[in-house]
Amino acid sequence: MLVPSKFTKLEESTIFKMLAILSDKAPGETVVDALLRTKDDFLDASEFIAAMDVLFFLGYLDIQDGSGVIEYA
Repeated sequence: MLVPSKFTKLEESTIFKMLAILSDKAPGETVVDALLRTKDDFLDASEFIAAMDVLFFLGYLDIQDGSGVIEYA
């Protein structure tokens, strides 16, 4: 996870990029839908996954096991 520092700009940090996932969210959206929607905001899928992990850990989203549908808090 990238955090803002002297060497990492705020816009490059995972914390800032989590906003891309939370903005324009749609009900019934799957993880794949969210990745496609935000593909221009992340360098690669690993950055997207790191942002999703942090959002899950903080309780901002939950993912249904069978369908992969994201439930936003």
